[in-house]
Amino acid sequence: MHGGLELARPKRRKLRWWWLVLLGMAVFLGALPRLAAALPAGISRADEALAGFFVPQYTRRLTALQQQNAELHSRLAQAETALAENEALRSLLGCERVQGSWQPARVVRCLPQGVTLACRGAMGAAVLDPQGRWAGRVTAVYEDGTCFATLAGQAEDAEAGLAGNCAGLLDIRDGWVLTSLPADSGLAAGTVVTTPEGLWLGTLAEAPTPAADGLTAATPLTDTADLGSTVFFVEN
Repeated sequence: MHGGLELARPKRRKLRWWWLVLLGMAVFLGALPRLAAALPAGISRADEALAGFFVPQYTRRLTALQQQNAELHSRLAQAETALAENEALRSLLGCERVQGSWQPARVVRCLPQGVTLACRGAMGAAVLDPQGRWAGRVTAVYEDGTCFATLAGQAEDAEAGLAGNCAGLLDIRDGWVLTSLPADSGLAAGTVVTTPEGLWLGTLAEAPTPAADGLTAATPLTDTADLGSTVFFVEN
């Protein structure tokens, strides 16, 4: 009987050893997230310490270079904006469609109804694209020096379009279309269409097609404003 008790002891020691192994593995697995989080920071601090040892004032120089890099990126963005405005201005001056005084304004925000422009325009002022084509009107002026332009087709009242001696209404729900023209207008494709103040809207893509009522006609327009432009021109 005494011998039987002695034979059972190694099994209990082996069982306790496996419990220790399992406990150690559980502790290690539980500590893994903390080790993973601390390891990059430790490596970073070690890199900085080594760099500071071999290259004196490394951290200060690196910070200064990062600041200079940020400033260069900011200047580059400003230069790109200025170049875009200059290119748009050259385009406007070369289109021979516009008279009067106009100020360039870059788009700072786009909304479904229109765009916020970086200029202080007057209420109701016309807005042109870089090719001198009518794109909308200023409908709000803000104290921060910007204004909001409601683009073509987004205003409550349709813009009037004059073609020859006829008048119609602009509709851009399915492309730029001049509607409500007289059925017997006799207008031909290529006829220039303008706003009441003489600003370019486009040209007739084809002769007007009579509507179902037989009283009016409509026709699509070509050479119309680019409403996705990044720079517009606001009437002074």
